[in-house]
Amino acid sequence: MKILITIPCLLTGGTEFQTLNLVRALKAENHSVMVCCFYDYIDEMVDLFIKHGAEVVLFSNENEQRPSSFRQITFLCKNLKKLILKFKPDLAHVQYMTPGALPIIALKCFGVKKIVATLHQPYTKSHGKLSKILVQIAAKLCFKFVVVSKNAEKSWFGSGQIYDKTIPLKDQPKHFTIYNAVDVELIQKIQNKTDIVFERYKLEIPTKSIVFGAVSRLSYEKGIDILIDAFYQVQKENKNVYLLIVGDGPDEKMLQHKVKQYNIESKIIFYGGVNWETAMQQMALMDVVVVPSRFEGFGLSAAEAMAMGKPVVASNVFGLKEVVNDKKTGLLFNFENATDLEKQLLKLLNNPNTSKILGAAGLLKVKSKFSSKVFKTEINNFYKSIFEI
Repeated sequence: MKILITIPCLLTGGTEFQTLNLVRALKAENHSVMVCCFYDYIDEMVDLFIKHGAEVVLFSNENEQRPSSFRQITFLCKNLKKLILKFKPDLAHVQYMTPGALPIIALKCFGVKKIVATLHQPYTKSHGKLSKILVQIAAKLCFKFVVVSKNAEKSWFGSGQIYDKTIPLKDQPKHFTIYNAVDVELIQKIQNKTDIVFERYKLEIPTKSIVFGAVSRLSYEKGIDILIDAFYQVQKENKNVYLLIVGDGPDEKMLQHKVKQYNIESKIIFYGGVNWETAMQQMALMDVVVVPSRFEGFGLSAAEAMAMGKPVVASNVFGLKEVVNDKKTGLLFNFENATDLEKQLLKLLNNPNTSKILGAAGLLKVKSKFSSKVFKTEINNFYKSIFEI
C-alpha cells in the first residue's frame, strides 16, 4: 500500500521519533511510505527518515519564515494537492504536533478516502476551547483518530480506550490510544557500549557521586526550572550529588541564570543539544532520571530511561502517569511542586535498593507495553484492519 505521512516539522522531538517508529513498522510490512514535512526540518532528521526507507518531501526550507494564516492555507493546500496527484496514496496518516483540522480537510478535499491521525499532545487551557472543537471535528473527518496515551485522549474527548487488536476495527470507537514506543534493544546496546567512568571523568563528576539527570528540550512545558529548584535543596543535604541536563531550547539562558543565582554552577552541568544517540549515552551516566514536565502527551524520555533500567521520578501529569506507576515502576511527584520533587529525589538518594527495584520493574513494563516490537505488531494490525474494511 502507498501511505502518505504528514508532519509539521522534522526536528529532534518526541513526535518526530515516534513518527520514525511508524515508518519503520510500515516498511517492515513492505508498504511504500512518503513523509511530507510542512515547515521546519533539520538535515540530520531528514536523513534518518530516508535511511529507514521513507521518501521525504519538504514543503519549505528550515530558514524560511512560516506563512501567515491565509498564506499558510493556500501554501499548504497547493503543495498537498500536487503531492497527492503525483503519489496517489491509499491512506494518509496525519501527525499532530499542535491541534487543528486543516491538513485533514485538505486531504479530504483532494480525494484521499482513508485518513487516520495521531495526536501527540494533551489538552491544556493554553490551547483554548477552539482547539478542542477543531480536534473533535478532525476526529469525525478521520477514519480513525489515535492519541498517544489514554489520559491525553481523555483530555480532548472526555473518554479514552486502548486499541484492542482482538476486537474488529469497525466495532471500536472513533478515537483510541496506541502508546508511543522505544527501541529497547538499541537503547540497551548504547548503554552497554558507554564507558560510564570515563564519560563522568570528562565531565569532572567524581566516580562515586550520585547523578540526577534529565534529557529534555529546555522550554517552559518541560519543567526543568522545577528540577533545579528541587536539586538546590537536595544538594544542601547531600554534597555528593550532581545534576546533568542534556538538551537545549529557548529557556537555556534563564535556567543557567537560575543556577548562577543559587551559586551551584559546580553542581549542575548543561551538556547542550545533541543527537539522539549521544543523548542516550549521557542518560547512561545518570543514576536517576527526572521528567518534571508541566504537561506531556506520553513521556518518551521516561520510557527511554526505564529501558535502561533507570529509576524515574516524573510529574503526575497526563501520559506520564501511564508510563510511570507510582511506587511500582518509578516515583511520581505533584505537578509543579518542587518541594515534593525534592522529597522523591531524597527517597531514592537515601534508599539505593529502592532505586534498583523500581528500575528493574520499569524495564519489565517498557518491554511489555512500550517496546518498538509491541508497537510494530499493533500498528500493522491496525493498518491491516483498515485496508480490510
